[in-house]
Amino acid sequence: MSQVDPKNPNEGEENPEDQGSINGNQLKENESIHDEEKENHVEEKSKVEDSQNSPETKLTVSESTQQSESHAKTSSGLDENIAALISYIGGFVTGIIFFFLEKDNKFIRFHAIQSIILTVAWLIVKYVLGYIPFIGWLLVLLVNGLVLALWIVCMVKAYQKQTFKIPVIGDLADQYK
Repeated sequence: MSQVDPKNPNEGEENPEDQGSINGNQLKENESIHDEEKENHVEEKSKVEDSQNSPETKLTVSESTQQSESHAKTSSGLDENIAALISYIGGFVTGIIFFFLEKDNKFIRFHAIQSIILTVAWLIVKYVLGYIPFIGWLLVLLVNGLVLALWIVCMVKAYQKQTFKIPVIGDLADQYK
């Protein structure tokens, strides 16, 4: 640190007149830098506006509108793939709910009916096999595994908006949708 002379406290500082000339030069440099920044900002702003008004952007906006329309709402207020998925989750109970709740959407009605028939058929087969000692009980375990795998496949396909027909059961569901 340097010591300040008590007789001349302004020693080491620049003369205000000298500061004015330096500030004048700095002012001119600052103005030119400021002008360049303004030009850059205007160019960037015009680029952003151009990109927002470009055909590609308009295309993506129209595509997003089509995508939102493709997720058609149902009478339950859910997307159709979600409603079809839920119709499998609770077995025949949610299948019955969505079958009676949804009157117009054939996709949801198909999956609801298929869920009802699959669950009822599984319960009947399980009940009948349960009366057969030992071999029937082993077959129940096998049937439970197969039905679980089939149930998961049906839920995934319903979520993907695909109509997956289980043999025989899918044909019945297709008739009553």
